[in-house]
Amino acid sequence: MAAFDSFLEQAWSDHGDAPAEVAERLEQGYALIETPAQIAPFARILAHVDGEHLARWAEGMARLERLRAHPKWDENGEAPTLVRRLLAALRFGSGDESVAGLGAADRAHAHAVVAAALVAQGHRADAFRHFRAGLVAAPGLDDDDPAVRALAIAANNLAAALEELPSRTVDDTAFMLEAARAAREYWARAGGWLETERAEYRLAKCHLAAGDAKHALAHARQCVAICEDNGADAFERFFGEAIRALACRALADDRAFEQARAAALAHHDALPADQKRWCEAMLASIA
Repeated sequence: MAAFDSFLEQAWSDHGDAPAEVAERLEQGYALIETPAQIAPFARILAHVDGEHLARWAEGMARLERLRAHPKWDENGEAPTLVRRLLAALRFGSGDESVAGLGAADRAHAHAVVAAALVAQGHRADAFRHFRAGLVAAPGLDDDDPAVRALAIAANNLAAALEELPSRTVDDTAFMLEAARAAREYWARAGGWLETERAEYRLAKCHLAAGDAKHALAHARQCVAICEDNGADAFERFFGEAIRALACRALADDRAFEQARAAALAHHDALPADQKRWCEAMLASIA
């Protein structure tokens, strides 16, 4: 089991910088699977690398199908449901959007996964179409259904991609805010206080990008309050105070801006060096 866990951890660590190399390396993973519980996490990285990073939809589907013939495959475990949904997501990505044989939760999960993949590849219109299809299928999902988390991830990724654009159309802005609100809703169901706090941060950033400083400040305050209520570390508090400062500056409230900026800088000073590098852009924005 240790060999599989180490293999999987290294694959996740390397895949962002070298997806093609990791995809080739994943062929070794089938032989390392020792228990039925290892099939689902292996399926996740197969679909993620082949789909989101490489757009090798057919190859990814073939590799997922091979798992069904693995000696450790268990029809009563987590893997059958997950593999069915990931196969549907990759099929959607290939252009075949048939939903035959898929229940509502399957559809919600598959549309969310392919939406996250497509937005990463720059296909925002198709990503949003699939995301909305996922939302249509989502009512009635239990909070612990993996589809809820998949929708939260897709919503956050869509909102972030649109917020980071140098310019947006009116429709882009509306989509951005819709996605950010959905991320807040679904992370509150799928995650804990940390995910909810970060979703509030994303909402604040998106409202600022939309030119709505009033609502940006409201969400920034929620972000800060969640940090305070849950004893968040200096890293989370830095970003919460920094986005509050930006919202105050946009509202021309100089006093509140300086207070929030001072709080952000104090949290930044408390960070270890390896965390400070993630703060550089936000730090520059409140200079």
